[in-house]
Amino acid sequence: MEKNSNLPQELLEYNILIRLPYKSLVCFKCVCKHWHALFNDPIFLSHHLSNFIKNHNTCHNLLLRLSFPTIFGDGWDNYKLFLLSATDDNYSPVQTLMPKFNMLSTKFQICGHCNGILCLSTEYWSRSKEILLYNPATREFRCLPDSNMRLRPSSIALSVGMGYDLVTDDYKVMRIWRGDMYLFRTNCVEEYSLSTDAWTMLNNTNAGHFIFDADAFAMFFKRTYYWWAFSREDRSSVILALNMEDEVFQRVPLPQNIDISERDGRSLVVWNDSISLICCTCDGLATSIDIWVMDGSGAEGSWTRKRSIKDLTHEPKPLVFWKGNELLMEMSCGKIKSYDVDDGKIEDVVIKGIPNWHSSQAVNYAASAVSLKGGDYLI
Repeated sequence: MEKNSNLPQELLEYNILIRLPYKSLVCFKCVCKHWHALFNDPIFLSHHLSNFIKNHNTCHNLLLRLSFPTIFGDGWDNYKLFLLSATDDNYSPVQTLMPKFNMLSTKFQICGHCNGILCLSTEYWSRSKEILLYNPATREFRCLPDSNMRLRPSSIALSVGMGYDLVTDDYKVMRIWRGDMYLFRTNCVEEYSLSTDAWTMLNNTNAGHFIFDADAFAMFFKRTYYWWAFSREDRSSVILALNMEDEVFQRVPLPQNIDISERDGRSLVVWNDSISLICCTCDGLATSIDIWVMDGSGAEGSWTRKRSIKDLTHEPKPLVFWKGNELLMEMSCGKIKSYDVDDGKIEDVVIKGIPNWHSSQAVNYAASAVSLKGGDYLI
């Protein structure tokens, strides 16, 4: 102990403490005044974040958005967040506190997540669609300001996506507006920057060439947003890539003879640090799933089929890869199944207190100390 207490301060802080998970930092704030100040220091937190990003693939906790019946039993409109630890073999979820939307809506979407930060929005089409950023670990949240664009009364906020710009160390939110509800005349795209707390319109995105749905945002990966859309030219279903640098939508080549028009039968996720496209095909009474992996990224990528799952009796909704090589799927019967890519086994996932899942979303999650720069805190 005597020897350990004489460790050089820089070695202790930037080679040992920097590797601790965020929850440990919170506990160790009480050790001494110096550590309390250190764990609030922007420089230390910046190094902690860099280490977090470097090793984020080693954490496989799951953050779930699940829906429950309303009080009157007329629908599954009561949405809640739960955290599920990968080390908990009993699958005992812990409910996560949620900030309140101004319109008191209980329906929301997870519109992206980066470095422990969630982007949440109310789950309906409207001009007043609310968006907020939330760090469940620190309980800090920030409601995004209204758009400063001049929009038609019929304009609708279609889809929202979130990303992290490593070059500028800034969190950004992309929002697509449909300019005319009935004529599909114009799509407007604007970007929110956490560093400036303001929206900026992107003028040269060529978004008008495509038709977007309410849940068009698919994922963010390596400074590129990915979206589901329809081409105005041939009405085909496409995947679009929007890079933070050029800010122009580009079509991502698809595997041959692949249909991505069914919303619940498609998913774009990260698997082993690569983009994976999961597609479901229904043939009579049985359903099959193909898992494709992209070599490269964006419009320059190409696809290789890695796995196929045959003869599923219920239609699946692919959710996320968990614990490395386990694909979670929400079945049409309300149950969750796990497919192990390594051995091909399919097993039921039974979570305590939640017999069935409905309208679920799932993301890999690790707690972080990222600040939302002046946000509010849940008590």
